[in-house]
Amino acid sequence: MIAASLLSVAYATASAQGTVGPPPVISPDAATLAGTVSVTELSTSQANREALQAQQNAQPLEMPKHLLPDGSLTSAPRTETLEALPLTPEPNAGVESRISLAFKTIAGFNGIFAGNNATVNNIQLEPPDQGLAVHDNVVVEINNLLVQVFKSDGTPLTSPIAASAFFLAQGSSLTDTQAFFDPTSKRWFLDVVISNSSFQGFGFAVSQTSDPLGTYFIYHIRAFSSNVPGCSPVDCFPDYPKAGYDANAFFITADLFGARGFVETAVYVLPKSTLEAGPSFTPFTYIRFDRADFVVQPSVPAPGEPFATTDGGTEYLMTARNIFDGSQNVRVIAIFNTSQIVPSPLSLRQTSVDVLAETIGPTVPSTQPNVIGPFCTSRGVTSAPLLDGGYQAFQATIQKAGGNLYGVLAFGAKDGNGLNRDVLAWFILRPNLTMTAAPSLTATIVAQGYIVPPNGYSMSYPAFAVNKAGAGVIGSTITNTSQNVDGGFPSASFIQFSGFPRGNITVTGQGATSDDGFTGCPGPARAESAGGAIMAQLPSMRPPATTGSPTSISRIRRYFRVVLPPTGGPSSLSCTDPVSAADVGAFVTVVLADRGRPAVRAPPRLDSQPLLILIGRPQAKLRDVAGFMENCCV
Repeated sequence: MIAASLLSVAYATASAQGTVGPPPVISPDAATLAGTVSVTELSTSQANREALQAQQNAQPLEMPKHLLPDGSLTSAPRTETLEALPLTPEPNAGVESRISLAFKTIAGFNGIFAGNNATVNNIQLEPPDQGLAVHDNVVVEINNLLVQVFKSDGTPLTSPIAASAFFLAQGSSLTDTQAFFDPTSKRWFLDVVISNSSFQGFGFAVSQTSDPLGTYFIYHIRAFSSNVPGCSPVDCFPDYPKAGYDANAFFITADLFGARGFVETAVYVLPKSTLEAGPSFTPFTYIRFDRADFVVQPSVPAPGEPFATTDGGTEYLMTARNIFDGSQNVRVIAIFNTSQIVPSPLSLRQTSVDVLAETIGPTVPSTQPNVIGPFCTSRGVTSAPLLDGGYQAFQATIQKAGGNLYGVLAFGAKDGNGLNRDVLAWFILRPNLTMTAAPSLTATIVAQGYIVPPNGYSMSYPAFAVNKAGAGVIGSTITNTSQNVDGGFPSASFIQFSGFPRGNITVTGQGATSDDGFTGCPGPARAESAGGAIMAQLPSMRPPATTGSPTSISRIRRYFRVVLPPTGGPSSLSCTDPVSAADVGAFVTVVLADRGRPAVRAPPRLDSQPLLILIGRPQAKLRDVAGFMENCCV
């Protein structure tokens, strides 16, 4: 195997004064407290059973393709783009399934999987949007239609709970879920997009205590945008929301889409103290970004990392500009004076600065082993589908550690044999915000580089998980053209990180087969009508929508691992069985560092506490876990 090394280290400083963005707008609408729910009571309640029963007549939904701001498809570059893909440098990381010397054990369990939705809701979701958070060896998982709580060994603490009942949103479409645990306030936060004929916005759940099985405040927050050109006269659909928090506020960014396409990206700023207290509140703050910003990722502090309290409290966000303007700039955004979110919300300000970074470009589809499953066979498909690589953007929450910002993304390149595949680019930036006559934001690239697996492999949907010293892992999906290698079928994996990637890529959840779902295998007629541009929509989920409506915009999620039904699950995969139309499931990886061995040869090192990382399918959100590895690291 080939040991990983730093492919490139670049030091670049954007020394120009940060560009001051538009001032905030105050929503005239209240963030409405829709009610409270108890997870323990709801798990066994008649309301939960009725909510689950109400969805039993729903049919499988074939998901649309992902859209870029210009309306083109993600992971399906034009011919000229593919021809211009660069050859990546020589592979710098091998792939293996053995446990690295840095870690004592690697274990895991299957979380919510396709069979749960099929048997509980009688509906096919490929895949369900998924989120996960961890605290005190308890795992909270959420997807579009289910919420469930587990012990870290996989023991369920609740039965599946209908997300519609949990968010008090029966009759609405739910999508784009996220989950967080704030180790400072000791509260759980879960959010989801709620969409119906009269409401576009967010459902937001806040636990009243640190007990994930206790009672939650449930808020409904309108996507205040009906006065924005391109949205008017109705609210835009708040697509692909991303979230983070600082000491004072919770931030949800969203790409706003109207009937004619992408309009702009904005952030909804919600006061944490008010959310945790429980009342409805007016107003909440809406901040518009540059229209050329798309997929803007907030940050969360790594375990033990202090909040940025200077300049009245600051939240940092990052976006890769390539997805919108084709440049190699990484933009750092600072929203400051957040301590005034309650008494003076209009005093919040934003500024941004661009830094020239290493070369990236559009993602390309990943190639999986050409093993055709029973569902695809029933559709007359003669080759396994390609896998959508999603956006060339920071799709996972930015980690703030040691004052630096950590981000990673996938982009397309050719391997040594000419195969189009995705590899990873990672970045560590250091922001500096000073207040003189005007706010001045600078950002320096501390380090950057690529992770390149051997020929035949493709990596996608990556995320950082680090401690306050910057030590941890980068997790991702990995697949290969061959089924006879580690990580051949779509699998969960990670590589150790401490200043730069170290060692080989470890496959923690080996995929059992190729994707065999209805989005990737629509049949030859559909493939021909689509010009052959059929890819498995592994990282997306869509509610029912009318073509051209604001809710017809696609969205994308995290990691995947194709799995077979576990023991006790459906006993067959017949072509008429709903489970056969989606063979995916979440896999939760538990990494325990060896107390006797440092994870790296020089500080910082991993300690010997559990490090829980969801790097499985459906689209595990490492970004959610990365900020909540409490006591895992020193």
